[in-house]
Amino acid sequence: MNKQAWMRSIAVSATMTMAVVAAADVPDLFSAFEMGGRALGMGGGIYSNSSDVSSTYWNPAGLGAIRSSFAEINFRNKPNANSSLSGRFDDPERSSTMAFGGSSVTFAGFVLPLAGGTLGFSYATGGYTRDFGTGNNLTNPDNPGQTITKNELLRAQTDFFTIAFGKNNGRVNFGGGLIFAQQSISNRVLSVDQNNTVLEDVDVSGRGWGIGGIIGVQFTPQDAGNVQFGLSFRSEIKLNGLDEVDSYASAIPARIQGGVAWRVDNLRGGRDYLIGGVDGMYFLPANSGKILKREGQVSGGIGFEYNWGQSFGYVPVRIGFRITDKGGDNFGTRDVLTFGLGYRPTKEDFTIDLGFAAASGQSRPDVALSMSFALGK
Repeated sequence: MNKQAWMRSIAVSATMTMAVVAAADVPDLFSAFEMGGRALGMGGGIYSNSSDVSSTYWNPAGLGAIRSSFAEINFRNKPNANSSLSGRFDDPERSSTMAFGGSSVTFAGFVLPLAGGTLGFSYATGGYTRDFGTGNNLTNPDNPGQTITKNELLRAQTDFFTIAFGKNNGRVNFGGGLIFAQQSISNRVLSVDQNNTVLEDVDVSGRGWGIGGIIGVQFTPQDAGNVQFGLSFRSEIKLNGLDEVDSYASAIPARIQGGVAWRVDNLRGGRDYLIGGVDGMYFLPANSGKILKREGQVSGGIGFEYNWGQSFGYVPVRIGFRITDKGGDNFGTRDVLTFGLGYRPTKEDFTIDLGFAAASGQSRPDVALSMSFALGK
């Protein structure tokens, strides 16, 4: 089997596998929030090997491959979780479903090539959760005759502001960056018994900040010019200023990330090409002894992008699959089938990408829209 036929076989087999994978009920986007139109449509399979403005967040080594000034902005809905509580009121079991949630800017940034490399600036929402839990007829282990109604709204968001620099050195790109991170947390809890006696009444909120760093590398093997490997590490970020909510969290977990991407050219008479990628990340444990304790957690994806060439430019068509493993007692697995498409005109002065993520237990898919455009000539 020749190389092109082999790559087509991989794409077809992976797509069939994705369609039958079972998905979990409880979502986790607290650490591994899915961003972007292009990368989201590919299941995040090219996060480590991207060479665009989003490289400032995923792997700054990708900045080294950029030769012109570009800006990018992403809009995305933020999924909400609705949880049904059962069992004990002080430690209830949760059965969660997903709702669409409101939309906002989740990434914005620009890159500026310099004499020795490329400088990038970005804002990114890298973690998000909003869980509204309700439960009736909950039990009190200290009073077996008591029935309790509980309502709880937990919200948390992590934002990253990054300045990074990437440089090309032949077959190797390397880069690094400085991160200013901000995490906001709020929790509202009200529990009453059958006589409307208040057992819990909590209303706390806080916003913490911290500074961290990220380094990365991308390299192409000598004998495989259409294959690229990427690897990055983001440090743990200690948080200051959480005050009222310091019992919930104290740090943003460190992240180790790596992946491989490949390209197959000369499809459909040489006009089209295919890009594929596999990417994985591991979040180290953090916040031991805190309410939002994070266990070691894995998130990974695979995706494909077929670039259909026309006289007016290219129309990329994408498909992928992503899974995020359980991240702790309050954060479960999340499986999504992703797809999307875009438009890149011949002159490449701008691009538009639309991505969708169909998560299990969610009535409608998440939607992300990305737009990038050249700065100057």
